[in-house]
Amino acid sequence: MRAIGDLASFMISSQLQARISSAANVSAQEATTGLAHDKARHLGGSTMAISLLERKSQLLEQHQRGISEAAIFAGATQSVLGRIQDQIGDLATDLSLSSQLQNAMEIKTLSSTAAETMIDAVNSLNVEVAGRHLFSGTATGTKPLPDGATLLENLRSDIAGSATPGDAIAAVDAWFDTPAGAFETLAYSGSTTGFASIPIRDDETVTFGLRADGETVREMLKALSFAALASDPSLGFDVADQKTLLDQGFGSLIKVDRQITEERSGLGLTEAMIEASRVSVETDLERIARDRLKLIGVDQFKVTSEFEAAQQQLEIFYRIAARQGQVSLAEYLR
Repeated sequence: MRAIGDLASFMISSQLQARISSAANVSAQEATTGLAHDKARHLGGSTMAISLLERKSQLLEQHQRGISEAAIFAGATQSVLGRIQDQIGDLATDLSLSSQLQNAMEIKTLSSTAAETMIDAVNSLNVEVAGRHLFSGTATGTKPLPDGATLLENLRSDIAGSATPGDAIAAVDAWFDTPAGAFETLAYSGSTTGFASIPIRDDETVTFGLRADGETVREMLKALSFAALASDPSLGFDVADQKTLLDQGFGSLIKVDRQITEERSGLGLTEAMIEASRVSVETDLERIARDRLKLIGVDQFKVTSEFEAAQQQLEIFYRIAARQGQVSLAEYLR
């Protein structure tokens, strides 16, 4: 009979400990969050309003993730275009002086600089941010272009043997512009229709409308190609003909610079739209947080006092349990 009594006492003590511990945990949570742990009980069973608020909050948090992704995408695209524009601007400045060059070595140096700029620009267009390629249209998982050195080598092979600067210019134009031609079959691997789009609100989506097969990029690569291939041995042009190609590259780069400026301006409007959505979503989330607090907020002073009281009860419980354990052990040894 005594063993059964001990077991009953143990079970009662365990239940008491569990209730006190649960009360302490609930009070600690409420004191930390300022919100009721049992929402239904706090609201007297009327939970529709809080459910609607929480659903709205979840949707806004999804929009926040979309906005963050769009901001990263736009910022990275702007950064790439800015870097390329700076490089072609520096090159255009050098090319503007090509008419003053007098020997083949100076021209070769300038042409080599153009080749390096082209290779770097292509590699920049292949950049990947958060697992998405910026200039592949909807095919964000695909790199849009081969590496810069490979693209330039393919182009060099196809225009080799051009008899005059005019022939070389026409060959470069054809290489980039012919439908289903070399550029589209050997170079560009992204989507040929559509652009990368990211939803940022229920009724709002931002679209990034610049692909590596678009007019701006093709014109830029063509302009760089004219200058990069000016001194190519496979063409065998004399100094005068090489300067003609450099001049062609310079004139084309001036036009391309304006095109890139327009692209970046449009992208700036997209960035402004993303920022406006970010502010709007954050404002809505703050309002919902205030509304939730009005519905299920608790008196933090009261729940803190309850937490302290529960802790004191636990301490008393553990002291009593420890003493009972010592007495039982002493009786057992006796």
